[in-house]
Amino acid sequence: MSWISRSSRPHDGLFNFEKGDRMNIVFIHGHRATAHSFNYLSRSLRGHAHIFLEYDSAKGFYANHHDMLQRLERVDDIFFVAHSLGGIHALHLTDKLQSRILGAVTISTPYGGSEAAAVLSYMMPFNRVLQDIHPRAAPIVKSERFALPGVWTNIVSVIGHSPLMLAANDGVVTLASMRKRDDIRLIEVASNHYEVLMHEATVAAIQSSIREIEHGRFQRVGS
Repeated sequence: MSWISRSSRPHDGLFNFEKGDRMNIVFIHGHRATAHSFNYLSRSLRGHAHIFLEYDSAKGFYANHHDMLQRLERVDDIFFVAHSLGGIHALHLTDKLQSRILGAVTISTPYGGSEAAAVLSYMMPFNRVLQDIHPRAAPIVKSERFALPGVWTNIVSVIGHSPLMLAANDGVVTLASMRKRDDIRLIEVASNHYEVLMHEATVAAIQSSIREIEHGRFQRVGS
């Protein structure tokens, strides 16, 4: 696992921060993707520190979780922007880091697990990611008990279709899985599982959540 930043000013020898930062936006990509999948979104979210976490799903969920915790050891005021499986990682990181998390926008995240993985895991029993993300997998089941900050949104991508799943899906994840949690805000975007990362409605949802957090912090300081 590696960590990269696209900011410019060094801080504490570990992280690079942009001038005038107010929070640390931590981007976590989906399975088989890279930090480059956030090129469009990150350009639209200037004015904050950008931290990009890279991981390899083949290492296993909990090995990657341990690495991510180490990478965020000295980071506070975290706001997650996470795609697909990255959103499940954001959930688990929030459970451990708690008061250091301001909120999140997850994108096309399968909170109820992947139905396609449930089917494929029987055909490929040694595939680590399939074993980690099916609906009865430990990372999925355990995450259902995690309490979340007040500002937490999942973008539900509603266009697309995979024949591996009978239920409505975005080509990768079922809509029911994306809507699994009833304690978060859900925003539907007319896009498929991948193009949602380049959709203006996704940018608007993230910007709105950031403003909500900033307004809440200002109110607490001024009260």
